[in-house]
Amino acid sequence: MFRDAEGRPRIVVTGTGLASPLGTDVGTFWHRVTSGAIATGPVTRFSTDSYPTHLAAEVSDDGLTAPQAPDGGTPRSLRYGLHAAEAALREAKLLDHDCLRRTGVVLGTVMGTRPHVEELRRLHRSVEARAVWDAPSLLAVAPARRLGLGGPRQVVAAGCAAGNTAIATAADCIRSGQADAVVTGGVDELSEAVFGLFTTLRALAPDEVRPFDRHRRGMMPSEGAGVVVLESLEHAVRRGAPVLAELSGYAVAADAHHMTAPHPQGLGMLRCMSESLAMAGLHARDVDYVSAHGTGTPANDALEAACLEDFFGARGGHPAVSSVKGMLGHSQGAASAFEAIICVLALQHDRVPGNPTLRDVDDGCAGLDLVEGSFRDMPVRAALSNAFGFGGNTSAIVLSRFSD
Repeated sequence: MFRDAEGRPRIVVTGTGLASPLGTDVGTFWHRVTSGAIATGPVTRFSTDSYPTHLAAEVSDDGLTAPQAPDGGTPRSLRYGLHAAEAALREAKLLDHDCLRRTGVVLGTVMGTRPHVEELRRLHRSVEARAVWDAPSLLAVAPARRLGLGGPRQVVAAGCAAGNTAIATAADCIRSGQADAVVTGGVDELSEAVFGLFTTLRALAPDEVRPFDRHRRGMMPSEGAGVVVLESLEHAVRRGAPVLAELSGYAVAADAHHMTAPHPQGLGMLRCMSESLAMAGLHARDVDYVSAHGTGTPANDALEAACLEDFFGARGGHPAVSSVKGMLGHSQGAASAFEAIICVLALQHDRVPGNPTLRDVDDGCAGLDLVEGSFRDMPVRAALSNAFGFGGNTSAIVLSRFSD
């Protein structure tokens, strides 16, 4: 019961938590993400007067439980991560549990705490103040200290594949015996540097993000934190924890083709899908839903669609596909962590989110079963989530409905 067909400890999800532009609790988030709510809007974090576009997705302070320092100096990324971690541990019934000494923290990020340092610079704060916060390790250290987590602490920087990469790293920590449970996912806050980068790359959408649409024109930056609690099945059963889903497979790769462009044949994407399903002991036809990376940029969507068609079509699979970035924007390190939570909820509710900004399917994406509208009710037994990032980073996870 406690080991898979290859003799590895089975890994399950026992808690979820988030701070997102579509809500700071999982229930609100799920309602909005399956209602077609659009979180993108005018940027308030910094001036966009010198940029050709002015839109992104921001997390509201309303509902955040993590405290702000009296001088307003706590990085938003720390507050998002703390809020999400505490909520996930509460759902997992791990808050104040005696096993927290063997519970770790592994979080993925793109920018770490650098956006806060940018803000301090704009406010002409001292060099000493900036130096205090210029430490990505704080993203793991802060929740560990606040919540009493004594296990391994790690921050993973794998571009926009960081959330899934962190989840895979956390699962390896459990399987290797370093931890009994791990709080894992991703976190990033909105950054002017990222806004400027994607402006330079001409990758920002002027109005809305339209993944897989013929008229898609780019992405929009976003922010937040998404966290799941992973445990070995044996540990979860022993303490009577709620089991929400099983992390049945995962894979990480780097095709190292180009600093910003993916490999033209999508070798890393294909490898991650193949290896994650092999670990899960599943075939392509067993996957009911794919949470696509789907940034809304012409290059990404066309290549991902081609890879999905090639991989699933050749193996008799035809899963439903959607990208929530049309609603949430691209939250960088938190993106695939949000999508992992969405896959867990899809397995629980037999409902998958749609592509509400999709109006005219691109010819190159027409072979996919793209979910129209806000949602689709359908049986979901296994879900695959893809994440890709700069530098050729790729990662995929497979979440399955739990059964003894």
